[in-house]
Amino acid sequence: MSQLVRTPRQALSVSGPDSERYAAAAGYLRELLLQPGRYRQRWAQYAERTRPGAINQLAVADVLAHYLWSHPRSAGDADVLPRQLKDTVLRAVSGRMISKASLRLFIDAFDLAGPDAELLWRLWEGEVRVQAGPRAMQAERPAALGPLKHQTLALHDHHYLGAEARPVRHRTLQVIEATVGGLDRIPFHSDSADVALEVGLGCRGVTGPYRKITDVLYATDILLAKSLARGETLTLEYWLAFKFTDRPESDYRRASRLRMENIDIRVEFHPEMLPATIWWASWDGIEGEVVAQQAASLDSQHSVHHYLRTLENAVVGFHWAW
Repeated sequence: MSQLVRTPRQALSVSGPDSERYAAAAGYLRELLLQPGRYRQRWAQYAERTRPGAINQLAVADVLAHYLWSHPRSAGDADVLPRQLKDTVLRAVSGRMISKASLRLFIDAFDLAGPDAELLWRLWEGEVRVQAGPRAMQAERPAALGPLKHQTLALHDHHYLGAEARPVRHRTLQVIEATVGGLDRIPFHSDSADVALEVGLGCRGVTGPYRKITDVLYATDILLAKSLARGETLTLEYWLAFKFTDRPESDYRRASRLRMENIDIRVEFHPEMLPATIWWASWDGIEGEVVAQQAASLDSQHSVHHYLRTLENAVVGFHWAW
């Protein structure tokens, strides 16, 4: 199964200057602290007020200070005040810079889950991935879709397969930023109409059944929980429920013509139906062949995941053999 319009090139390893990799780690940490869930709840308990899309820096400093009081790492930590950690927090939550010691402190103080901590360290060490394929996608956006009015700041895909080797559900967490004022909906695209779309956080519904846009693309609109001003951000959560009666292709693909940032793709398999081999791959065009791939391995949760700092004009994902 592939979501959106499909497309690619090869993954390029980028080992730029230290500031680039540190900023990548800081940027991902910021997204973790922004997303609704236990990380945000941990600092929100110290904030008098919270705003969607914003981090209360003093509240974050409170979390760090409380941790150091119980787990001092150097002289003075047991008496450190939250305001003394202000600069450390500012550098991190601004997405600009984070030191090794600061990253370790955030991971410990917020009790970041194993996969999140692992990804942060990979980013900090310079294992940043960029994906681009300038000839893989059609040059023009289909006219029926109209102009795009938002950009994606972060996207987390979680794809689940059942015991019969068929997709059973799919969860997406997406952070968007409005590029125009009055944004009240965003388009959702799929290469199949045989999926049911359900919405949750940040959404108030969908406009209706899928409409066929091209020979391989279907679309509907996700209605936002509120109208966004230009530059305003919102976190969305939505699910796909699949209706496949036959086993589809053994892959999951994410495609994007325009630039997207902070993409994390995860595929989880049923413990009674694990693949014999699995690869992270790039495809040459919407219906093209694999042009680059690398072997991947399952973790203790029977899943694989891959993080991209940037995805543009490309189709990427996992494919496997049973």
